[in-house]
Amino acid sequence: PTYTRQHQQLQQENQQSSSGLPSGWVALQDPSSGRTYYANQNTGESSWDPPVAASPALAPQPEPTYTQPAASLADNSQLAANQMQQAQTNGAINGTSSVTTTQKVASKYGDGFVTSASNPQLAEQYGNVGTSNPYSNANRPGTAAAAVGGGQMKKAPVSGTLDSMPTLSEDYAHLQSGLLAIVEKLHATAVGGMEKKQAMESQKAVAVFVKTLARGGIGSDVANQVSTMLSALSDRDYGSASAIVTRLISNEWKDHKDWLKGMKFLVQMVSRKQL
Repeated sequence: PTYTRQHQQLQQENQQSSSGLPSGWVALQDPSSGRTYYANQNTGESSWDPPVAASPALAPQPEPTYTQPAASLADNSQLAANQMQQAQTNGAINGTSSVTTTQKVASKYGDGFVTSASNPQLAEQYGNVGTSNPYSNANRPGTAAAAVGGGQMKKAPVSGTLDSMPTLSEDYAHLQSGLLAIVEKLHATAVGGMEKKQAMESQKAVAVFVKTLARGGIGSDVANQVSTMLSALSDRDYGSASAIVTRLISNEWKDHKDWLKGMKFLVQMVSRKQL
């Protein structure tokens, strides 16, 4: 009984000293040798060496994720340049051309700066509203007709002064003398700024008419109508004279507007002053 009590007391002491052991393990003393050994009360395992507590299992860590930064503008530009270079290389290998449409158009029309105003192909594709076709009668596309002399040339302007007045033929000499005489009277009788201005416009119209007629720029039909108008003014038939100038303005304005407006002032002033 004494030995049993001592053995139990040693077991209790060993159990108290085994508080640092892993769960389920206790330290015991071998009765025959007195050495301390270790036993697992749950599994029945025993060992002379102190058991080592297992490291606590670590919670699995999430794998890091990487987000690729957005490509910068410079990177995109470099990528586009690389792709273009690669396309050109592939075209050279395959025997195809990588020349752009703009370069083709520039080569065809000989223009360093290609616009729809300088060649008809782009004008047809993109529209060139409000402009006339400058390629009529041109020998090659892209060359405006005016540049090669194929278009209609504008008439040179005629001076509206009485300097260097030409001498008309006998058929129209009476027109020159009669109209100049009327202009002289209008200047002499003009009163106020408005009448003086109309008198100057009438003088300009007579100068342009005579010079254009001398150059052959006025047909016989128009010249004969002016002659009839002058005769009506001489006869004080102001209504007929006014009707003739109105008809000329209606039918001939496009070709003779540079003198018809002043001729209308001439008829109005003569009619108003009863000259």
